[in-house]
Amino acid sequence: MKNKGFTLLELIGTVVILAIIMLIALPAILSMLTEGQKTVDDAAKEIVKSAANKYVGEHKSEVKYIRATGTSIKNHGEISTETLRDEGYLEKEVYDKYELNNDCVVVTSNNKKYFYEYKEDCE
Repeated sequence: MKNKGFTLLELIGTVVILAIIMLIALPAILSMLTEGQKTVDDAAKEIVKSAANKYVGEHKSEVKYIRATGTSIKNHGEISTETLRDEGYLEKEVYDKYELNNDCVVVTSNNKKYFYEYKEDCE
């Protein structure tokens, strides 16, 4: 009678080879996941900055102050993500998905052009 199957040595060898492959591949996979999350976070920040750009574009001729903080748009001001969401410039789904609460966009100007910088944990 012939035994068909694997010996213990063959099974251990296979497990060792798979473990080595996993140790080699794991850092690369984790790096790809981290880079992917960073790309998603950067895209979310660009969405918020775009919403702030639209907000400033529609409000700069009407009011001198950004309502969220009361600071002058002409030189420096902050627009909270809550303001952008509440006034319809930022969709609630985006706001909730990327957990944008307490974040804002800092708006600065050199009297010719507005600049937008995303800021986390604004007060």
